[in-house]
Amino acid sequence: MKYLILIGLLSLPFWGSAQKEDHQWIFNFSSVDSCDQFSVLGTECGASILDFNTLPPIGYRQKEITLDFNEEHGAICDHEGQLLFYSNGQSIHGPDYQAVENGEIINFSPKWTALTWANEHGEEKPSGMRYVQAMGFIPIPQSDTILALYHNYENFDLIIQNGFFSLWSSKIIPNNQGYTIVEKDKVLDNNVRLAGNLHACKHANGRDWWLLQFYGKTYKAYLITPQGISSSNELELPFELRPLSQGQSKFSPQGNKFALYGRNQIGTSDGIDLMIADFDRCTGELFNAVLDTLPSIDNVISNGLEFSPNGKLLYISTHLNIFQYDLEAQNVFDSKQTVATYDGTLCEDAAESPNVFGLMQRGADNKIYIGRAVQCFNIHVINDPDVRGEACNVGQNQVFLPTYTNGTIPNFNTYRLGPLDGSLCDTLDLDNLPQARFWYESKDSLNPSKIKFWDVSYFRPEAWSWDFGDGAFSNEKSPTHRYKETGSYEVCLTVSNENSSHTFCKTLIIGTVDTEDIEIEVDINIFPNPVHSHTRIAWTNYVPVKPHMTLTNSTGQLIYSEKLFGTEQTIDLSLVPSGFYYLNIYENGIVVKSEGIVRI
Repeated sequence: MKYLILIGLLSLPFWGSAQKEDHQWIFNFSSVDSCDQFSVLGTECGASILDFNTLPPIGYRQKEITLDFNEEHGAICDHEGQLLFYSNGQSIHGPDYQAVENGEIINFSPKWTALTWANEHGEEKPSGMRYVQAMGFIPIPQSDTILALYHNYENFDLIIQNGFFSLWSSKIIPNNQGYTIVEKDKVLDNNVRLAGNLHACKHANGRDWWLLQFYGKTYKAYLITPQGISSSNELELPFELRPLSQGQSKFSPQGNKFALYGRNQIGTSDGIDLMIADFDRCTGELFNAVLDTLPSIDNVISNGLEFSPNGKLLYISTHLNIFQYDLEAQNVFDSKQTVATYDGTLCEDAAESPNVFGLMQRGADNKIYIGRAVQCFNIHVINDPDVRGEACNVGQNQVFLPTYTNGTIPNFNTYRLGPLDGSLCDTLDLDNLPQARFWYESKDSLNPSKIKFWDVSYFRPEAWSWDFGDGAFSNEKSPTHRYKETGSYEVCLTVSNENSSHTFCKTLIIGTVDTEDIEIEVDINIFPNPVHSHTRIAWTNYVPVKPHMTLTNSTGQLIYSEKLFGTEQTIDLSLVPSGFYYLNIYENGIVVKSEGIVRI
């Protein structure tokens, strides 16, 4: 039997089966804005966190985060899913929410001297790079060293969008006090022609990493190994990519596809480029690359791109539309269809900016989250991204945050990808040993015991076996099952391939709050709080059957009430006057949660 975990590396943060490097997402723009908006709470400033260690993800405010993100945002978690490093491209902060040693200022450019402002402590801090996906963290294999990669644009003209970038790096290593940066701002390449696009994918050996950098008609494949980082010679493209900005590049979850998307000009009929190609994880080369030019008439800032979890569909966004491509179609560009159009919602800020579409990132729940291209409080979600057409279910303004975010969504690598078993590069005696993981949700208001189970297993599962705990079974990947009675059920998923199998179990409790012989402390996440207009109620360990909520003032007077349904629901409190209230949540007539809430 071959093992994916290398002997002697069990204590290192980026090896093992946990694979939670992308489980905490920071959303912020300016911690000063946060303080001003929520001065009613005194010192409650900081950033919003969307935490995927619990599915569905829970949200909370992390007031210790004071780093401002002006579009750029790279991050990485440890193997337990706890935030390890994050950066706005000008400063690197660690798990204590302070700059790591020697990391207060990185990537310095005289052009950036104006990109600072005072935080809530009166300190001048970098406000962040004004490009997206130009900052990333990659763990050096068989090491506790993290490689921070970023683009410097000293030789790029921000006004006319012309010139070239430099690829720089720093190494983060542990020391007695925490972490320190060594080999700071090391120049790796002085002639990168495309902005952004620092996104890595596992090599076919299951250990090393690939990173692609583009130069117009050519590109280089950078390989990160235990010995460090090196690059190939320039490789040819069948066409020339124009200098692009404010877009994204991604590898598919399976690592066999690559796409790049960005803007070249504003307000033209051919101002955006979209490239789609096959990717060879052995050699780092692109094959069968195709290019399409798209209008940029409805686009000013950020363009989003993401693959579906099954790797068969690709999504892109302009400001006003989300498009879907079928990667299995004979002509992929002809398969383009609109799956969402901006609904006209305005942001809840003084400028009332349009809450249009921006960057995309697939979450650990296999949903795709879409940031805005402007400063705002809420983000959009593609709820069923493996489904073709409008049935992919784009939820506009679905997740609400208590802090501003400005065109920024975290930049993560393609994680949870093992070796390409049987390939010529499968040389390290590693195997894909599948790891089972799932989550569930209830959405049917008429049938709350009808549960949708979502498989989020990884390391190439080929077969699925579900035991729902009530005598029923399924071999579907992500089945739906209706329970006939309330109760407590042990649900188990076993995934397998030719190498091994793995079982993951989770207790599912449905509608038992009023049952005397079952005791449970119901865990409910209410986010955001304080509330601009909407808040989200998520039941993280319980499926309610007869839930409802009330809002009362300090004297106990009923201000608002609403029936609830499902394990996750957004509540509209926009008509409730500003002030302090108690939000009470009932199940079967019993209070299971009471929390003070501020309506701003």
